[in-house]
Amino acid sequence: MLHKTGTLLTAALLGLTATIGGAGPAAAAPSTSADAPTFSLSRLVLEPTERGYRGSLRVTITNNSDSTQGFYFRIREAVAGSFSGGVESRCESDGVEEGRLVRTCALPNGNDLAPGESRRATVEFQVLTTPRSYPMIAAGGLVTAYSYETGSLGTVPFSAQFRSLDGKLTRPQTYVQDTQADASVELAGPVTDGPENTRRVPLRVRYGGDAPQLGHSLTATQLPAGSMILFTDPHDGPVYGPQAFVPGGLLMQGEERDVALFISRPTDPADESATITVELATHYWMGTISDVDPSDNTVTFNLALPTS
Repeated sequence: MLHKTGTLLTAALLGLTATIGGAGPAAAAPSTSADAPTFSLSRLVLEPTERGYRGSLRVTITNNSDSTQGFYFRIREAVAGSFSGGVESRCESDGVEEGRLVRTCALPNGNDLAPGESRRATVEFQVLTTPRSYPMIAAGGLVTAYSYETGSLGTVPFSAQFRSLDGKLTRPQTYVQDTQADASVELAGPVTDGPENTRRVPLRVRYGGDAPQLGHSLTATQLPAGSMILFTDPHDGPVYGPQAFVPGGLLMQGEERDVALFISRPTDPADESATITVELATHYWMGTISDVDPSDNTVTFNLALPTS
């Protein structure tokens, strides 16, 4: 269980592991006395991979007091939409600040620390931007640690350091993330018969930029009576409605992904020739973000099969 300012929260275990090329502690919160609990951070070094950059931030809390205390910490990411979880990340959503996601995190193996005990938590990140030939840096990350008994231990800022493709970290350029999505959708072939009295609608989705994202939706409008999206391919569970999320997780900058919507046939066969519109939207924290070119965010089609 994870407590936050008197409210009971449930700690969530997030997926995805990552490697880290970081070094020792980069910063520590100042303590007011020798017997006060303290915490420190490692550097967050993001290593180039086949899918953007990945890295981990380690938060170490030490109980210097003479009594057992419970601890947790609150973290704001340095790069918007970059939290990726990890096997040790017992974190849950806690809002957004300045466009960056915030998580409240428990310690692994329990939050209570005995006098003199230290414990380290690891939070993992992935930035789905094209790796560069030069190093970069993004500031704005914050970690605040708390004791259930005494309150805040202080706040320490941190930056995300992007290692270049040739292994350099020195003389970094500032990482500038897109603020608008650059998504597009197109028909990837003809409409065909599908299982369970459906029509299969093949689509190709592309994400051209690196604006923060938590998912992409495909919403069908002007559906004739009796028609709805039943499921997708790749399969991501039942839909039974007008909106499905693009399966397969988040999209890397420049990635194209082929998906298919399986739409139930209309009650009246004559309605198969009615025009249906599907719109692609990029989602980020309780809403959608604007696109640089909305004209390529929609496709139109009907459910009639081509005549032979």
